[in-house]
Amino acid sequence: MKEVLYISLQGFSFVIEKDACQLLEEYIGQLKDFYGEDEQEVVNDIEERIAELLIERGCSSEVIVKAAHVQEIVGILGKPDEIEDLSGGEMGIKVKKGMYRDPQNAVVAGVCSGLGAYFKLDPVWVRLIMIAITILGIHIGSFVFMLLVYLVLWIIMPQAKTVSQRCEMRGEPQNVHHIHKKFVQGAREAGGQVWQAGSRATRSLIGVLLRVVAFVAGIFLTVTGFGGLVALFVGLLGLDMVFGMSVLAMPDFIELNIGSTIWLKIFGVLAALLPLVWMLYAGLKLCFKFKAPKWRPGLVMFVAWLVCALVFILCAVKAFNPYYDFNTSHKESVTFASASDTLYVVCPKVPGMEKAKMNIEVCRNYLNLLYLDNSTRKGTSFALYPNFEVNRTEDGSARMDITFAEFNKPTLYDEYSGDVEIDDVISVSDSLITIKSAVYSRESKFDGKIQKINLYVPKDKVVVLKDPVEFVFGSSKSYKVGIRR
Repeated sequence: MKEVLYISLQGFSFVIEKDACQLLEEYIGQLKDFYGEDEQEVVNDIEERIAELLIERGCSSEVIVKAAHVQEIVGILGKPDEIEDLSGGEMGIKVKKGMYRDPQNAVVAGVCSGLGAYFKLDPVWVRLIMIAITILGIHIGSFVFMLLVYLVLWIIMPQAKTVSQRCEMRGEPQNVHHIHKKFVQGAREAGGQVWQAGSRATRSLIGVLLRVVAFVAGIFLTVTGFGGLVALFVGLLGLDMVFGMSVLAMPDFIELNIGSTIWLKIFGVLAALLPLVWMLYAGLKLCFKFKAPKWRPGLVMFVAWLVCALVFILCAVKAFNPYYDFNTSHKESVTFASASDTLYVVCPKVPGMEKAKMNIEVCRNYLNLLYLDNSTRKGTSFALYPNFEVNRTEDGSARMDITFAEFNKPTLYDEYSGDVEIDDVISVSDSLITIKSAVYSRESKFDGKIQKINLYVPKDKVVVLKDPVEFVFGSSKSYKVGIRR
């Protein structure tokens, strides 16, 4: 059992072994003899540094200070008799400069004060520079950019919590020579108290402004993150409840260059979800200034988002590889003659899709039509009709051009296969034009084949859509409805 003593160093209480206390008293005695009564404040500063180093090593009123702790600290600070003169080189451990956030002089997170310490600038000037760059921006993008820069620096710059980190932040050694040099510089700059007071007032004003900016930015991030989560939730689940087909289900109806779409969906959702969660977290943190957990969720979410976004992009590039190039070179023309002054166009429903929901857009000269049948959840399918366009001719001729367009699919087929015939797309009987649809489902997927019909008729010929709605091309007002029965 070793005898322990209770001591106080500059207001900090410690429990110390007797032999360690003797070493410490001997060291402090050497400091007092070296600096004398005129520079007692230097000794006080060194004692405060000793207390900080002991706390950094876990020593307290409950953890006993051992002789090894004192010897290590003496080795860091150096002994007075090792200093030849005040103009000599720095003594003790050489400190490699590092970038940290400075919590002691922080206004928001200590980013600007940390940058000021690293570049040996007054933090006030760093804050003024950041505010000036933001204000000089002509559009809102400047503010958003500076906000993102600040948030990224907040995430990647660790906080200077220990004495060693604070010294590393400023590139300062921890030895007694440096402490004495700072004391001498402080005495020489005593006449600059007016400037220091003004600097503190300016810092206080800028601090208030930055807090306001941080609060506004927090509100913006919170609203954006929450609104984005609601929109994402509605997009993923709401559309499924209303229309019976969610965004996540769409890849299952397309012939892709991958076997399963599960990873494409998972990483796609995460790539969209994580930034919104991060914005909500960062916004609440800026608004309420709560302390972040030690595991730094902001950084974790940022890294996780990068990984998910990269994996999603790779999956999407591979999946949609067949749909990069669009080929519209194959075209066939059909001429016809009709004694009637009116042509009728119908788009009949596919048998078995009587309960399907309709999505239609028809205006002066074109028609887009789609039916979605989700009457049975497992048997969801949709009927896609060719795009139909009405054109007027000057010579009084009448014909139809059917364009068979498809994507170049190097992994599926290389050129037009000719497996879609005119009779599969359209039929003409005197004055009646019937447009047929292609039906797609999870079993019969969309494979990139698209047809477009261009109808060319004389100017005096009336073209009427009879089914699914009554519409006169060139005369009626545009008609557009979303998916509905």
